[in-house]
Amino acid sequence: MKKGVIFGAIIIVIIVSLLTVSIMRIEEVPIITVKAEVTVTDGNPAVKIVTLEQDAVNPLKSPRGSATTSFPSVDALAIINNAKVSYWASNSYVGNGTYDFVIGFPRGITPKQGDMVKVIVNVVDERGRTLASDKRVRLWE
Repeated sequence: MKKGVIFGAIIIVIIVSLLTVSIMRIEEVPIITVKAEVTVTDGNPAVKIVTLEQDAVNPLKSPRGSATTSFPSVDALAIINNAKVSYWASNSYVGNGTYDFVIGFPRGITPKQGDMVKVIVNVVDERGRTLASDKRVRLWE
C-alpha cells in the first residue's frame, strides 16, 4: 500500500514538472495596443490615434479572432508591409470618448523586426460606412 502511494506521488510530481516546463517554454506572441480618441462636432465624428504600442503576451491572452461587435462601431486593424492583415478589434460606438484596442495576429502572420506596420482606426455607422478614419505607420522593433 505504501509503495503504491509513493509511486503515485512520484508520478504526479513528474507530470506537474513536465507541465510547468512546457508552460514556461511557450513563446509570447506579438500584439498592438491602441488608444484612440473620438470627438464629435456638429454630429460629425473625428478620430485620432493617441497611443500605439507593440507588446508581446502569452498566446492565451492574445486575441484569437476578429471582434464581433455590431455597427455602429469603432474598429482597429493592422496591416503588415501592405500585405498581411491582423484580426479586427472593435468597440461599440457611443460618441465622444477614448477607445482602447488590443490587436492580435493570426498564426503565421506576425510582424518581424523592420516590418512596416500600418494601424487604421475607423468610426463606422450603423450601415458599415466609414465616418472617420486615422492611420499611423511604424516600423516593428
